[in-house]
Amino acid sequence: MLRKNHLIVDSGCTQDNERWALSACGLNEDSEVAWDGTHQRDFVSCKRCQAKMAKPRPAPEPLHKERPILFNGAMVRAILSGQKTVTRRLVKGNQIPSRSKSDSPEHQWIAVVQDHPRWGFAAFGATEQECAAELAMYGGCPYGRRGDRLWVRETFIDLRGTGVEHRPDPSGPLQRYAYAADCRPGSHSDEARKDFGLKYKPSIHMPRAACRILLEITDVRVERLQDISRADIRAEGLQCPPELASDDVSPNYRDWYPAAWRDLWESTGGDWEANPWVWVVEFKRVTP
Repeated sequence: MLRKNHLIVDSGCTQDNERWALSACGLNEDSEVAWDGTHQRDFVSCKRCQAKMAKPRPAPEPLHKERPILFNGAMVRAILSGQKTVTRRLVKGNQIPSRSKSDSPEHQWIAVVQDHPRWGFAAFGATEQECAAELAMYGGCPYGRRGDRLWVRETFIDLRGTGVEHRPDPSGPLQRYAYAADCRPGSHSDEARKDFGLKYKPSIHMPRAACRILLEITDVRVERLQDISRADIRAEGLQCPPELASDDVSPNYRDWYPAAWRDLWESTGGDWEANPWVWVVEFKRVTP
């Protein structure tokens, strides 16, 4: 279905006075049509929402934003090992699709994409699922859009001023910070930490300078919590214990993943039975 308006979420000029624009659907990433910088711009179709619009100039690199995101020790280890490449976070407030008051069949559901007295706008749909897809497509995720980056906050120790030398790699430099994810309870490192009287600081208090993990968002979508596939559960960093059968037809193997995903969600205080809408943020690790 063609859209009447294709949203441009930001635009401006570079230092060389070249125009650029960023579309909500990422048209400037998906289309190969170039704009010659004049007013006679070629009109192209967005490959994601099929809207007709003038091809914008690619946005400059600084437009990609960085935001913090919290992970516990187990998930940090899964990211470091390459097992975790996606995270799910609750859709909150007026971004949750709800019934609208519109008489239009195509606008029966509404979700706020951007809440602003002047620049705010919403996503609509004939069904709840269509509305959720529109919400993701138009960039409503509070964690960012494709190309944005997330710096990971984790439980840590600031070693500056403590007199403690920390060198995880014998041939590497001294580190100013230590991380709880690298120090299992009862391990030699944990006992050494206690001997020096060092205490962990909560992840919420981690400064950007202490961050060692930087993630780049590769995709964002919205779905129900319980709609997750077995492959996505693996991508969440959960791996079936080797002592269980490793074939798809074994009941132990088949049932382990949904149960483990439910336990993980409830361990963070989430309500599994409510089956809420969640942001599905896929990412890849990049060099900080």
